[in-house]
Amino acid sequence: MASNYPTVLKVADLKSTLLSDTNATFTKDLYIMSVDDAAKTVKVKFGGANSGLYYIQLSSTQYGRITKTNLLLTVGSSITSITPTMGSMYGGTLVTITGVNFSTDPLDNPVKVGPNYCIVLTSSATQITCRIVEIATPVAATAQNVFVFLKTSEEAKCTNTCLFDYVTPMATTTGIAAAFDSATQTTQVTVSGSGFTSPAELVLDGVK
Repeated sequence: MASNYPTVLKVADLKSTLLSDTNATFTKDLYIMSVDDAAKTVKVKFGGANSGLYYIQLSSTQYGRITKTNLLLTVGSSITSITPTMGSMYGGTLVTITGVNFSTDPLDNPVKVGPNYCIVLTSSATQITCRIVEIATPVAATAQNVFVFLKTSEEAKCTNTCLFDYVTPMATTTGIAAAFDSATQTTQVTVSGSGFTSPAELVLDGVK
């Protein structure tokens, strides 16, 4: 706000409205949290909106509308990369998704890799990690799209290649056995098979 604003800033005197850049009928009131009269700043709470371009408009009950210049707000989320881009057709692959403007709440951004859900383990503003669920009827399928769903039920845009290949795994498991080790007071799990590489990771019902 201009430093020469003609009166003392008060929360009760101000109103903030969110306007769409593309939809003239869209308006949404924003909650004004606080003002700083010395710095001539206003803090408002943004509760979210569909992806797009918006303006934040301020008005005063005494002086009317305050200019909206430079109050453009871009709302949206995007995927910039996924790692790895290939995994077992039986599921279980740990996938890391890097992007922009994800939620810090793991429940806000469900993920699907092709037709299969990927259970979100961690979520930050720039990165999501998830593990692909067990696939009951495995079929090797390449070029499967990776989807991150936003809290508004939109899909995050992909700014790069966001494809994942389900492939036949190089290793084969033929058996699993568990035995209690009294010396260490732990259960030792032995997995039999072929094609294992080191290091390897064993996950039992979501637990390493």
